Amino acid sequence: MNHILLVHHAANRGHAYPAVSPPALQACLQAGARVVEVDISLLADGGFALLHGPMLERETTGSGPIAASTSGQVRALHYVRQGQPTGVNVGLLPDAIELLRQYPRTMELQLDLKPDVYSSDAVLARLVEGLQTVKDRVRVTSPSDWAIRRLRALDGELPLGFDPLLYIEPDYGADSDPSVPPFRRGAYGYWDDHPLSASRWGSAAVYLTARADALWIQAPAGAIWYIDATLLGQALDDGFDWIAYLHGLGAEVDAWTLDAHKPERVALANRLAAAGIDRITTNNAPALSQILGAATSF
Repeated sequence: MNHILLVHHAANRGHAYPAVSPPALQACLQAGARVVEVDISLLADGGFALLHGPMLERETTGSGPIAASTSGQVRALHYVRQGQPTGVNVGLLPDAIELLRQYPRTMELQLDLKPDVYSSDAVLARLVEGLQTVKDRVRVTSPSDWAIRRLRALDGELPLGFDPLLYIEPDYGADSDPSVPPFRRGAYGYWDDHPLSASRWGSAAVYLTARADALWIQAPAGAIWYIDATLLGQALDDGFDWIAYLHGLGAEVDAWTLDAHKPERVALANRLAAAGIDRITTNNAPALSQILGAATSF
């Protein structure tokens, strides 16, 4: 079994702070977390809020699209936790960077750039500039392969990550979001808008290999791949080991999101660990580490 690095999803770690908020991030950093993930969403003035998005009402006391709000407007709002307003003001990206500077032992802050708005080169250049002082300890990840490729062009050394969720996803049935691609359930039981999924023309393993080949060229070299754990498990069921495929190309793989309080997710975590997964994103890293054993760190 590979050594597995556990990633603190949305800066969760058994505390009572709103997810992705500055106090939540600080709690993780104070506890010595090695890798913490927070979401960043583009604002109307080119800044980034520590929010998942795309709508303010999902996470804050505000309403409307996050992308239509300015930094000042978002800063005046409060996070909502478990449906109730908190006294915690919405954070901005500079807040997270300043906290990272205060905790030099943290290995990596993963900034997950949400895909809801196209980010121009001007916006991405400002993002790169703002990360320069901590560039060796941040990683920008996103399902927006176009943004990740542009970030690589703007800064060849910035650590990056790619999530193919906009292109292929497992079948979640009624839980699938009809507003987010992919929009079609393909012939092989995956949500996939690519023509290769339109009809069965070979085995599922051959189809998945062809899709992996196509997706590989969309991500810049050196990016870590962040793949839905359910998708990785379904692919294994169909005879395609996506972890081995990416390892063969020199890429690391993260599986998201697996938590210790769900027995079926623990079983999947153990299965992916046996397959050689490099990272697992979780909402309770200490709890999952206790179950998976000495081969993990958090």
